[in-house]
Amino acid sequence: MSGGTGHTGTSPQTPPAPAARSERTSRIRRVLIVVFVLNVVVATAKLGYGLRTSSVAMSADGLQSFLDGTANIVGLAGIAVAARPPDEQHHFGHQRYETLASMVIAMMMAVSVIEILRGAVGQLARGGTPRVDSGSFAVLGCSICINLGVAIWERRKARELTSDFLSADSKHTLSDVAVSIGVIGGLIAVRLGFETADALLSLVIAGIIGWAAWTIVRDASMVLTDATAINPRALMEAILHTEGVETAHKLRSRSMGGQMLVEVDITVDPLLRVDQAHDVTTRVESSVRNVAGRFAQTIIHVEPAIEPHTRPDELFGDVTIDR
Repeated sequence: MSGGTGHTGTSPQTPPAPAARSERTSRIRRVLIVVFVLNVVVATAKLGYGLRTSSVAMSADGLQSFLDGTANIVGLAGIAVAARPPDEQHHFGHQRYETLASMVIAMMMAVSVIEILRGAVGQLARGGTPRVDSGSFAVLGCSICINLGVAIWERRKARELTSDFLSADSKHTLSDVAVSIGVIGGLIAVRLGFETADALLSLVIAGIIGWAAWTIVRDASMVLTDATAINPRALMEAILHTEGVETAHKLRSRSMGGQMLVEVDITVDPLLRVDQAHDVTTRVESSVRNVAGRFAQTIIHVEPAIEPHTRPDELFGDVTIDR
């Protein structure tokens, strides 16, 4: 074998990319619809009771839950756009719109932080104490149970479907749980005679929401700037362990819409026929998916195992295996 050849594709064990993406989109959509309904129920209860009892903290918590529901609508729109096939302007597809949708969640959370701070400062300036009764604790207790269940379920689905948006939304929902627990503490403090506890706690709530928003922006920016989401040395080791691979270099990986994209140059025995070299790349694809997930796509360039093609990788040349 002489020269080089490029190869990309999917193995027989993996569904064709369009079918797999369509299945993934449908499953994410179903998750978001269920979460949206639950968020509306929780938000209505908390905001309604918060306004009734003049509790800034509970009203702020209810506003946060309504933003969760709005975020689900944004997610449904983002997922629909991300599922579109490649076109003349987007040759690699639209998957990053899912990541952009998660950034919208962070912006909405920033808006809620501003509103909560305004309400808390206003109550501290005006004075006044919210009315605390058993209904307040019942509403918050039920909302904590629902939101905790939603956050755990959504996080599990985010990992299963490798969804940036579901991961961001689960953080948003989990921040609701922390906020509701804090509100209960504030209402107990008010009942014990600390009249400003409700407003002061709202400032803490704003800080919790702000931190959650920052983590979403941080994670989304990693995807949008082509940062890798897997251990590249583990990936290089898996490739080198693949039968027929002599050396590997120019390994690069990035994530896009829950999918890992991997590029690598490998060297093989220069006496192999083209069909035999193709079989090696198929085995490399399987090795990559074992590390990067079943939706991973690879671009593999095959070269003969002679100098200068056997040079080590510039970034991960320290990875070696025993043959």
